[in-house]
Amino acid sequence: MGIVSKRETGVPGTHTVTYSSEIDEISFTHTANSRKGFAKGALAVAEWMVATKPTGMLSMKDFLKF
Repeated sequence: MGIVSKRETGVPGTHTVTYSSEIDEISFTHTANSRKGFAKGALAVAEWMVATKPTGMLSMKDFLKF
């Protein structure tokens, strides 16, 4: 499976996941029109960490359980 990551000026975030085979191709795309959503998510996780004081290795699953 190949992974491609591109940083483009003026594009806050476009994320596409594509599965391609000899028979067909399917893609899912998410486009962020601004960085506000990323900032809001970062603040939510920071507030969660202050409130719960988790320890050890964390993942997004830990935050989503909250």
